[in-house]
Amino acid sequence: MQTVGTLAATFPGQVYHRPDRTRRSQRSEQEKTDYGAQRRCNAFLKTAFTPIAPATVTRNWQGEDINYVTKGNYTYLLESAMRYASLMGVPLVHNPGNSIGEGISNIYDELDSIIGEINLNIEPFEDKLQFVLWKYHTWGDYTFYWLPVKFTETLNPKLRKIARSFIHRFMHSNGMVTTNEAFDVEWIQEWAEDGLQECDPGDRKRNAGLLASYKSGKIYRLMERIGSKSCYKNLPAALDRYVPNNEFEGELAGIFREGLQFIGKDKPSIMSYGYDPLDDEDRDYHPVDMERMIRVVYDLDDFVTEWMMDWANSELRESYDISPATQLAISPDTTELFSMDRYPDNFFKWFDRLCTLIA
Repeated sequence: MQTVGTLAATFPGQVYHRPDRTRRSQRSEQEKTDYGAQRRCNAFLKTAFTPIAPATVTRNWQGEDINYVTKGNYTYLLESAMRYASLMGVPLVHNPGNSIGEGISNIYDELDSIIGEINLNIEPFEDKLQFVLWKYHTWGDYTFYWLPVKFTETLNPKLRKIARSFIHRFMHSNGMVTTNEAFDVEWIQEWAEDGLQECDPGDRKRNAGLLASYKSGKIYRLMERIGSKSCYKNLPAALDRYVPNNEFEGELAGIFREGLQFIGKDKPSIMSYGYDPLDDEDRDYHPVDMERMIRVVYDLDDFVTEWMMDWANSELRESYDISPATQLAISPDTTELFSMDRYPDNFFKWFDRLCTLIA
């Protein structure tokens, strides 16, 4: 991976927090590009499944090898596939092949041929193999869903308290973190500090002050405040009581009201949809997880955030991102067909509107 000091020059002029329909189209078409993460949902399925499965797979930190090509696993997969086919009302015609490994491969192909547009993985789980049905949800207009909180500093005191309380509840309901908690931000701050001497004198002083603010100053305290508390026990009531002073405040309060659908213990977390169909412990580059793609930041235009974007993008060039997907592990006892809710899709559509308004 490139050193961080060269990243800013590597991707000149690219702004990841503004809508880019071309990028979204390219991601949806799963093409290899020089920027942004790809929707690589078909990469596993385009790879021919090995007719004879490997005899062992390393499964734990102790290096224990578990044999997955067993009669028991073959039976479990066959019964799982037949159970799911019966729920669909479709017969599953099975060819056992000439070995257990070939039989497992045949079950995969046979189930894959009847499930339609749903994707299919065969994965190790504890001491057995299982089928996992999965499908990606639609990503939104932005590459990174980073919610900046700097804009709250310009709001009047009452709306500022409402905005920060909303962000607090929204981020915790959806498993998001602030830059105070993000592991990559600490590294970036260290590297940025080392690179201050290469800046012009004016930029050096300004960037040094910004780094100090991120580490222990105003920005750090703001992130701590948003991450730790809400000013209202009844946020919906506070929103209903608030009388906007202008059109912007009215739009912001309206978006917050709509965003209440993504807050609460009875609501799913966007992070719970994270799924890696290409999971491989031995790969050279690990994917960028959803906690890095969706988070709370201070500003979208300061040099710390730009380095965060450039570093994440350099990793995406070598790997891919983890995206929201619905998945269903099936077994011989499965009682329902695969189905998808609209939470991630609605989440991104709403987030697009919030980002556009703030920008």
